[in-house]
Amino acid sequence: MAGGKMSGDDDLIVDINITPFVDVVLVLLVIFMVTAHFIVNKGMKLELPKAATAEQLENQKTFNISIDKNGDFMLDGKIINIDQLKAAAHAAIEKKLKIVAMVSADKNSSYNSVVTVMDALRSEGVSDFALQLDPAQQKK
Repeated sequence: MAGGKMSGDDDLIVDINITPFVDVVLVLLVIFMVTAHFIVNKGMKLELPKAATAEQLENQKTFNISIDKNGDFMLDGKIINIDQLKAAAHAAIEKKLKIVAMVSADKNSSYNSVVTVMDALRSEGVSDFALQLDPAQQKK
């Protein structure tokens, strides 16, 4: 029997049946897997330039700044203006955090937009910058 040992028809089932619990957990897992795709893909659609020598930064506090082809800025997925970017950098510097500004600019964005972002951050004390690139296939 699924419920446990029964000596007669009037005895209560005292064992715990975990089958409904497992069913609920599996349904929640499927829902999470389906919706995770929509959560991850938020942000600007950028077409990054390619570079054969691109590297990844590890173990550093980064400001992820995206610049689209229209010159609009995003900091860690939130649309901001240049004054808000300066305020965020100033707050992080006051906390004595080591900051690396990871700038991801669309390849069709203006050079002036990238310089504006870098200049604003340097005025607040950020000195480490990295440009995010798409690694290109090296020819052998």
